[in-house]
Amino acid sequence: MKLDYSEKVRLYKQLVYDVRNCGKLNDCNKIKSGIQLEKCNRCNEINLWSYWQGGVEHLNADILLAGQDWGSFDTEDGHIVFRNIDSGKPYLSESKSDTDKNLCKLFKEIDEVVDSGTDRNRNVFFTNFVLCYRKPEHRISGGFKQRWASNCSEYFVRLVEIIQPKVIICLGRSVYANVMKAAGLKAPRGSYNDIIELGGKFAQFGDHKCMIFPEAHCGAFGTNNRNRGKNATGIELQKNDWKKIKAYLNNSCKSDN
Repeated sequence: MKLDYSEKVRLYKQLVYDVRNCGKLNDCNKIKSGIQLEKCNRCNEINLWSYWQGGVEHLNADILLAGQDWGSFDTEDGHIVFRNIDSGKPYLSESKSDTDKNLCKLFKEIDEVVDSGTDRNRNVFFTNFVLCYRKPEHRISGGFKQRWASNCSEYFVRLVEIIQPKVIICLGRSVYANVMKAAGLKAPRGSYNDIIELGGKFAQFGDHKCMIFPEAHCGAFGTNNRNRGKNATGIELQKNDWKKIKAYLNNSCKSDN
């Protein structure tokens, strides 16, 4: 069922409120590894990443990008993001993140610009699957816990049902597996590189059908894993992977016409 824009805005604002008031944090932190999460009370979107591309102006986006988790906001990168938000500067101002820089390059492969200064791309929405944030002492990547994703899954499904994107781009295997699980599907087994090369899978969230694309994370670790055994450097293999997304979107546009 197609939603009109005003209804999308109402549902999104309710979703943000529900995320901010989620009562599952204690359960997420009942983990012996010691990795602890916290809420970000300064975030008035579903996720800090959504300040880059997201919010109410992006609720008709064709493309939903899903990462794993934002990390800790009490870091140098986090402080830069908050300064930019408070001053009205673009999210990427002063960004030192290789992941962010590589994402800009990858989106160009599908003819979407996400690094254009103050102009935001309303055809794209960014979020992480896990919507709480690592405490500063646990900010280093790794140690991802399935319980976090399980507790956030309902919020992700609601976001998909609001935006109704044509494609969901998943950065990394754990994200892909959880997006598929949220749609009631099992992710394919085997090497994640092989899964990436197979391309997208159709899925349904409520009444909405879309294509889910597994992609490598574009940080250093994800890129190295994607290139392993391929005699490749940089993100060139990932650029080729993203061309499958472009082909699907181009065909989708033709069928819409």
